[in-house]
Amino acid sequence: MGALVAVLMLVAASVATAAEYNVVSYGARPGGRTDAARAFLAAWAAACGDASRSAPVMRVPAGTFLVSQAYFKGPCRSAAGVVVAVDGTVVAPAAVANTSWIMFHYADGLKVRGGTLDGRGQAHWACKTAGRRCPPGTTTLDISQSKNVSVKRLTLLNAKNVHINIFGSTGVTLQGVRIAAPADSPNTDGVHVQLSSGVQILSATIGTGDDCVSLGPGASGVVIRNIRCGPGHGISIGSLGGEAGEAGVANVTVDGAALTGTQNGLRIKTWGRPNRGSVAGVSFAHVTMRGVQNPIVVDQNYCPGNINCPGKNSGVKISKVSYTDIGGTSATPVAVRFDCSGSNPCTGISLRGVNLTYQGKPAQSFCKNAHGSASGVVSPPSCL
Repeated sequence: MGALVAVLMLVAASVATAAEYNVVSYGARPGGRTDAARAFLAAWAAACGDASRSAPVMRVPAGTFLVSQAYFKGPCRSAAGVVVAVDGTVVAPAAVANTSWIMFHYADGLKVRGGTLDGRGQAHWACKTAGRRCPPGTTTLDISQSKNVSVKRLTLLNAKNVHINIFGSTGVTLQGVRIAAPADSPNTDGVHVQLSSGVQILSATIGTGDDCVSLGPGASGVVIRNIRCGPGHGISIGSLGGEAGEAGVANVTVDGAALTGTQNGLRIKTWGRPNRGSVAGVSFAHVTMRGVQNPIVVDQNYCPGNINCPGKNSGVKISKVSYTDIGGTSATPVAVRFDCSGSNPCTGISLRGVNLTYQGKPAQSFCKNAHGSASGVVSPPSCL
């Protein structure tokens, strides 16, 4: 009997309700007028310092909360990580005195659930559009130096710059995330991944003024599945090769995507500079395009302003890239463009089941320094 009681007590302890740390209890006030940053940081400090077996919860209740900026730093004591449960809306001020607004660093096991982060970037975009001297653009949500992070059902609106930045992290999953900013909002990438591995972007809906998803140097083992993109600049690897010594991009899977009215579809972009780098092991599959300007594009002559790169060849080697079951409509005559490096030609490019049309007729393809194969129905006809 004593053993049974002990077992029951152990089970009860294991399913005990996690401790909650509500930002209102630490002085936050809804209404969106009073800065709640100190209350948010105090609630995080309490949750992060809780060593319970069940993941402690930092709770942001319903309502609108103004936060000037917040740096949530780990490591935290609970092995289960911290849950940040957002029921309301967190809004940024017109200007943030940092390049990131909401930051989670060294936050292993972090779980962010629900809610809205509104970057309120309108004034910043207007400043940039007018060509005035503007403060640095601010990333809305920065996840850095963290492991096993999960973000679900979070909405991000109107970032001043990038909406979500994942840097130096492993095992980060974004699921059911919604990101929205106007098509003319500058530099408002949806998700940017750099120097990170094991990142999954699942069932996301992204519409911005820049790349829906961008993968920078050192992104590897990235899975992008069942996402909707538009408006925006599409799904992009790069730009790469802008600086010497950059890490390569490897093992990227895009499986299921719908792109509507975007500037690009599936893009790989490298600077026209001799800096070494690599892109290898990329699979694009089951992608639908609707009115996309450049559905499939490899551009190894990226040189904005023709500064420090005209006439030079990209040092980035692109290999083993496959395109399978890619269909829909192009908004320009050339739907497939492989403009590869003269000194490092693209190799191992594979086209299978590609059907892209322009104004109801087969589109065109363009190849330069590109080598590979085509199988099944491929339209426009392969130029590899």
